[in-house]
Amino acid sequence: MADILELLKTSKKRLFVGLAGPGTGKTYTFRKIIESNEYKNKQILILSFINKLINDLQEDFENCKNVTVSTLHAFARQQIGDVDFDEDLDKIISEDFFYITGKAVDYEKKFFEDKLEPDEFSFYKGRKNFYKNQKSLYSFNSIVYALNRHFEKNPGKIPGNYDLVLIDEFQDFNKSEYELIKLLNRKSRVVVVGDDDQSLYCGLKDAVPNQIRSLYRDKNAEQFSIDYCFRCTSVIVNAVNDLITNAKNSGFLRDRINEKKFLYPTGVKPEKDLVSNNFDKIDFIPAVCGDKLMYELSKAIKNDVKEERSRREKNNDKENSIRILIITPSYFKKTIYEGLLKNGLNVVEFELFSDEKTNKMKHKKIINLFRTLSTRKTDNLSLRNLLPLYLEDDDIKDLIVKSHKLADKKIWLCLDPKIQKQIEKDISIFKKVKKNSKKLEEKELIRFSKVFNTKNVLSKLIHGFDSVSKNAIEVEITTLMSSKGLSADFVYYVGVDDKEILDKKSNKFTNQKICEFLVGLTRAKEKLTLISMQDKNPKILDFLDKSYIKTINV
Repeated sequence: MADILELLKTSKKRLFVGLAGPGTGKTYTFRKIIESNEYKNKQILILSFINKLINDLQEDFENCKNVTVSTLHAFARQQIGDVDFDEDLDKIISEDFFYITGKAVDYEKKFFEDKLEPDEFSFYKGRKNFYKNQKSLYSFNSIVYALNRHFEKNPGKIPGNYDLVLIDEFQDFNKSEYELIKLLNRKSRVVVVGDDDQSLYCGLKDAVPNQIRSLYRDKNAEQFSIDYCFRCTSVIVNAVNDLITNAKNSGFLRDRINEKKFLYPTGVKPEKDLVSNNFDKIDFIPAVCGDKLMYELSKAIKNDVKEERSRREKNNDKENSIRILIITPSYFKKTIYEGLLKNGLNVVEFELFSDEKTNKMKHKKIINLFRTLSTRKTDNLSLRNLLPLYLEDDDIKDLIVKSHKLADKKIWLCLDPKIQKQIEKDISIFKKVKKNSKKLEEKELIRFSKVFNTKNVLSKLIHGFDSVSKNAIEVEITTLMSSKGLSADFVYYVGVDDKEILDKKSNKFTNQKICEFLVGLTRAKEKLTLISMQDKNPKILDFLDKSYIKTINV
């Protein structure tokens, strides 16, 4: 396959489509382009939608003054102007549409598909103006849609100052995001990189993996691939190839791009070969649950870290940081968090607290909403987000309809005085907690606990969400979907049970579930440990050669 830099030098085409499996050095490839004689002084834009990936890329290229790294919505914000975001705005306005018109619409899906009917657009515009404060208000999806419309109406506004646009994780772009890339391609050469085997967001954001497949086969595009995995050990690379081959033989992954290769670079990096030789098996701990799971997981982490530190010291390896990642179903995150703390580990918990939900709301969002109400208690958007804490669904519907009929009267003015009083009390409690007050009455403590419903949130609110405890073993907990863009030296994949990996409706494998498992396998740089909570012989492991697996019965 042709080298991308050589293609950029010689080809007259404007679109370049690359296949790159997990850990194959996309950042290295981007750097190779950026530091080349052809592009080292030219303006380059790097776009993706995964925040963690963008943060890493920003750090990697922070000294490259000619390189701009951005998420799609941050780029859209830069083009449209300073605006406010609310991640739940599409959901809220979809509910309002149903309450007020009696008809159903899913605005999130509409934006994914890049298509709204005129009445749907008019309603959305009216409601977002109702909920805004001073700045224009958008969701992360609606601002990409808005930028597409802006560029279509004003082609002269499409940025022409970028000599090259680099796109990562393209397999998880939805139609709206792809339309934005096509618009940018009118003025700039574009390189898209992705892997249809890692498409995780078909259900969550209507990502269309067929886009990269069709683009890769497009005669108007130049094709290239990045074949060698420098992240994982050889046993993991072999296991992934086994997974793909056996899945295809079983009738799955029929549409994938078969020209793609996923290879281990034997002999290229001697230090990586040493790691591969040291960790030549994937550990599998079957059917362990409850306190025993917490004990065995904690023990495995401690032993692995102890042995790794000893190995590095013996080899005079000055790299002290050992990253630990636990992949687990979302419902089990809090259990693992509490279990690991009990066993003396320090959990990097920012994701736990940002994702854990109570009354369908994230704790960090609740805190931010009360922070707004502390200074502006009649704020429509904050109140609308918090209504589920105070009202049943039918009462929320009546309230929204009432406000709308009264020419969009403020939500606060339409609330029952008793509810207003309760909200004011909660704001008062919030202010006391924020000031680290020790004068909370017993009733206030009970109320605070009811609203936030989580241990330690009081100290987290006061001291922040960063990890603590120097020199402790730090463990990050994430879900499979959120693991995209992450990697760690040691990865513990909890929940490789049939009930987690088989489709819940059909009780069978799907392409999506197989791709999810592939992503979980490839987060590990050194050692991968698979753990089932119930099944002694999970069906997904039938796709892997048994010689790659070391079963540890406890």
